[in-house]
Amino acid sequence: MKGLGERLQGFRLRNGWSKRAVAEKLGVSIPSIIRWEEGLAEPNDYNRYKIERFLSGSSPLPEFPRREVMQLDLFEWRGEGGEEKR
Repeated sequence: MKGLGERLQGFRLRNGWSKRAVAEKLGVSIPSIIRWEEGLAEPNDYNRYKIERFLSGSSPLPEFPRREVMQLDLFEWRGEGGEEKR
């Protein structure tokens, strides 16, 4: 019997999905997909559940919101003369 990683890779290749697309659909990193497909790691229970749903196609996966990266201004920036610069 094929492992989950082998099944995921087979499904991905048969359907023309990239590792990036599968990772985004499942809400995981690309390195996670690589490790699972190569048998170097096993997904946790929640990710295993998402993968099984993805492979079965029985019910659509929820869309995971993209995480926004926000730049934090942690330091006061000072100009040449020491005055605060904004």
